[in-house]
Amino acid sequence: MNDDPYTQRPMEPARAETESPASRFDDVQTRIGDAQEAERSRLAQEIHDGPAQALSNAIFQVEYIERVIETDPLLARTELRYLRELLRRELGDVRAFISQLRPPLLDQFGLDGAIMDTVQHTRTLTGLAITTDLTAPAGMLGDREQTVVLRVAQEALQNVRKHAAAGHVVVSTRLDDDWVLEVRDDGRGFDPGAVAARGRRNFGLQFMRERAELIGARIDVRSRPDGGTVVRLAIPTGPATGGEESI
Repeated sequence: MNDDPYTQRPMEPARAETESPASRFDDVQTRIGDAQEAERSRLAQEIHDGPAQALSNAIFQVEYIERVIETDPLLARTELRYLRELLRRELGDVRAFISQLRPPLLDQFGLDGAIMDTVQHTRTLTGLAITTDLTAPAGMLGDREQTVVLRVAQEALQNVRKHAAAGHVVVSTRLDDDWVLEVRDDGRGFDPGAVAARGRRNFGLQFMRERAELIGARIDVRSRPDGGTVVRLAIPTGPATGGEESI
């Protein structure tokens, strides 16, 4: 039994090999559907908490400007500048959501290039110092695995941007017993045990875990308050790794 409160439980062992091909296919299809539904739920929550809330605030701001524009034009201009900055900021978030839905990055740049594109996008949005060390051979992974690696990297960096208050991030891949992606930050960290005890649902961690389980990989998330966070995706490199089915 794993007693580490900072580590997500790995996926249960694969079903017996006596299972029929049709049953395995149905199981894979069901899990793909579950992963897609989890992603839709995550995006719905992100949009509700971000752009939807911002647009609601913008409507109130416009209504306020309408009330004061005749009596206090200077105040109205100040409020318009605030509104403009609000909408610019939220436009960046909307573009970030769109970028998460673009697997063609893999076709355009390959896995390493797609990760670098995500890193550069995060640098541009945040000014964060992000170091990369991508040494694992991407060619060992099939299309499904590469898609999951990219999605996990995107989500981990999104979590850093939104929650970590980090000064430095390291994104690395390496080959040991598994094919490993690691995203490490020096931010504020959190207590996963306390979050679970309060019954809070973290859409980002759930999204990464379900994506990993779909390809038989493991997600470990280690964090502690004021101690930074490490997200580690480990993909087995045995014969089961690979495949052409996109998520």
